[in-house]
Amino acid sequence: MSGPDPWRAHGSGRGFNGAERVTDDGPTYDPKTDTYVGRFETEPASLAVIEALATVRHCEPTELEPLYSSVDPDALDRLVASGSEKLRIRVHIDGFDVVVTGSRRIEITPPE
Repeated sequence: MSGPDPWRAHGSGRGFNGAERVTDDGPTYDPKTDTYVGRFETEPASLAVIEALATVRHCEPTELEPLYSSVDPDALDRLVASGSEKLRIRVHIDGFDVVVTGSRRIEITPPE
């Protein structure tokens, strides 16, 4: 993606520190990889994914395609909660490529 980033979340200029929720300031944008990156600690992975994607899209979570259309939310939560650091789950949600890792990281790549 070249030029100004139309998906950049407002106020997302800083990183995450531990227990804050992914929506506090939203995922940060990495122009080198054209990806938004965030971390979550205290909430289920399914909720963190929806909150992060809604922040990137500048919309309410209810305006997104339901998560269960792309992945079983309960299975996603159980897999991430298993604690496997090597875990990487990639799903396509609402036109975005979303990766959730076992280290509780979310990477969101916008459509081209």
